[in-house]
Amino acid sequence: MKKQLCGLAASIALAPLATAAVADTKILASWDQSYAAVGEVLDPFMEYLEAETTAKLGLSRFGPETIPPFEQLNPVTQGLFDMLYTNGGYHYNDIALGMALDSLSGDIGTIHESGMWDFVDQEYQKAGLKLIAIFYDTNGFHMILKEPLTGDGLTGRRIRGTPLYHPVIEALGGSPVVLPGGDIYPALERGVVDGAAWPAVGAVNYRWFEVSSYFVRPTFGQVGHMLLMNLDAWNALDEQTRTEIETAARAYEVEASATFDGLAGTEEETLVAEGMQETRFEDDVVANLKSAWYNGVMDLAATVNPDEIAQMREIAETAGIGE
Repeated sequence: MKKQLCGLAASIALAPLATAAVADTKILASWDQSYAAVGEVLDPFMEYLEAETTAKLGLSRFGPETIPPFEQLNPVTQGLFDMLYTNGGYHYNDIALGMALDSLSGDIGTIHESGMWDFVDQEYQKAGLKLIAIFYDTNGFHMILKEPLTGDGLTGRRIRGTPLYHPVIEALGGSPVVLPGGDIYPALERGVVDGAAWPAVGAVNYRWFEVSSYFVRPTFGQVGHMLLMNLDAWNALDEQTRTEIETAARAYEVEASATFDGLAGTEEETLVAEGMQETRFEDDVVANLKSAWYNGVMDLAATVNPDEIAQMREIAETAGIGE
């Protein structure tokens, strides 16, 4: 399952997936190959899915060079692409439930058992999208900084972060700056930002250790990489193909978590080898970090989908996967 998918399609067809027998299934990804969640998780899953489905899906991947990350939801709901591989923070202004997933704790099995996965799927279907998989990285998020923490949190510092990170950045006194992943290196290099919030897996391939010197511990939250499908395209598939896709996705959700665990250990070792050092949040921040993250992300999501987020909170707290 670890081989790279070969032969990306050369052009983008404008019609959604029409039949299960022969198809060109176009996946739009919010990150390029530099992010391990693409090269080490999505690409192997594409190959696995091709092997596990009877239909010839003809999977091909397109990245942020095709459509910018913050603008990708609509082209998929409109059927210009068949699938979207993303994080909920990139489209929270349209639907915030995906972003709220990152506030939770618990492995993917617990997310399914709690009913949370099905609830989020149900709500995305109302927006014209079918949830196929959540590839969770339970190692969570961290920050990289040009200068170490000194006891005053992030006061006076400009920190790159999608809206997902804003509550924590602001609570620590920092000023959030929204930038796509590809712009982080030059922003750090030129001093446009003083640090960046990102998943704990990912800084190495982007080589941010060349323009920053510290990584912050402990990490917080967990990273949900959502694979969504245009609902019309999903409904156009026959029942056997839908069942095969769902079975493959459930199996690979578990595989992906194990992959991320391995990558996280290697990532930190490499950052240290490249000269970066650990800097830690103050004890009072650490004591409240989980609660601050959960409530901050949920409160922000509730500004967009208040009723649905209230239901997510109820599911999470009943199942013990919330604060």
